[in-house]
Amino acid sequence: MNAEKEILLNNTYKLFMDKGLGQIDSICLEEITDKAFMGFGSTVDEKIFSLDAFQELLRRQKEQSKYLSLSWNLNEVMRYISPDENTAVFADDIYLTIASVSEKNEMYLRFTIVLIYKNEKWLVVHFHGSKPENVDSEKDTFGIEGWRQKNVELEALVKKRTAELEQSLLEIKATQSQLIQSEKLASLGQLAAGIAHEIKNPMNFINNFSELSLEYVEEIRQELVKLDTNETTEEIASLLDDVAENLKKVHHHGTRADNIVKSMLLHSRGGSGIMEPTNLNELIKEYVNLAFHGMRAGKTAINVKIELDLEESLPLVELNAEDFSRVILNLCKNAFDAMRTKGLQPENQDYKPVLKVSTKNLGDGFAAINIEDNGPGVPDAIKDKLFQPFFTTKKGTEGTGLGLSITHDIIIKHNGTITIASTENTFTRFEIQLPITTKKIK
Repeated sequence: MNAEKEILLNNTYKLFMDKGLGQIDSICLEEITDKAFMGFGSTVDEKIFSLDAFQELLRRQKEQSKYLSLSWNLNEVMRYISPDENTAVFADDIYLTIASVSEKNEMYLRFTIVLIYKNEKWLVVHFHGSKPENVDSEKDTFGIEGWRQKNVELEALVKKRTAELEQSLLEIKATQSQLIQSEKLASLGQLAAGIAHEIKNPMNFINNFSELSLEYVEEIRQELVKLDTNETTEEIASLLDDVAENLKKVHHHGTRADNIVKSMLLHSRGGSGIMEPTNLNELIKEYVNLAFHGMRAGKTAINVKIELDLEESLPLVELNAEDFSRVILNLCKNAFDAMRTKGLQPENQDYKPVLKVSTKNLGDGFAAINIEDNGPGVPDAIKDKLFQPFFTTKKGTEGTGLGLSITHDIIIKHNGTITIASTENTFTRFEIQLPITTKKIK
């Protein structure tokens, strides 16, 4: 046999083996197999009578060897060439190496192949592979199903460990975030306490001297009545009335400011800590009204319809009224701000803000408070962030991001819960649930 024909024979054999063992995909089997092609695989049920059946065998073998690495070497046992040099029979010992991520195994295979020479090329007409050692399954071509299963189990273990590590990382980040937030709030509390303490002394002067000035005004009036009445004394009396009214306003608002300062100091110390049965309805009415008038006194006042639906038979609720009043103020203020924002949109010219506040005895030892506005709503993407310290949707310096965070903390301290329900451009509702006492409101 000439050298060119022999090289072609060996190349055809190698291509067939590489294709059969999954080393290459590019070769087209039709180019190296005869129409009469048939063969016996390495298991009892592998009888190949067509090229399509052989292709299916290769597909199954490729699926079995997924995630595994296959390589092979051979030792020549016999090479037979017919006298006319148009038929070749090869018999070889093949050593197959199968490697997974953590293990490697070698298998022994006997292989025989028959090739014929047609139209100036060699074609495989028959092959026969003996069953390798260590293979129990008749359907497992190379005995790699067990290896594949080990690899799958290893992957599952890696995924499990990775998930555990990711969960641990999330917990560490959450703890870190809580520590940072606690530190921020502690610093803010110290700052607020310092400012409140500095303001308290000037407020004392304002309140004391306005009260003292009222007494002086009263003394002047008493002296004035001793004089003969004339146009001048009447004008002085009128001016004294105006001064008295102004001093009363100064004293009233000074007292209010002093109460706010005291509240800041108490909050910085964690509140007064006094929990006592409280008429929740009265507390809500007082502070919803206070929040409304506070909004109306501001520069960006809006008209809001307030709808109160307070259950009259609601039992007393165990509260620190001083702290819980801030919850009502914060939630109402947020609602007013949201409705103001919606009203500024050009498409909402006919918009009428409505704030609904209701209480209800849930009958399971808890009372519910619902505070609902018909503002722009809250996007789902940020609902979970609303109670985080320093998170705000307001622009610039309009919001500190502390209102809802403090609200949440106060409710938790009352052994209660707060949840949010919202539909964009329709409504936002905060629902608070608090434990109640057994006493009824008289």
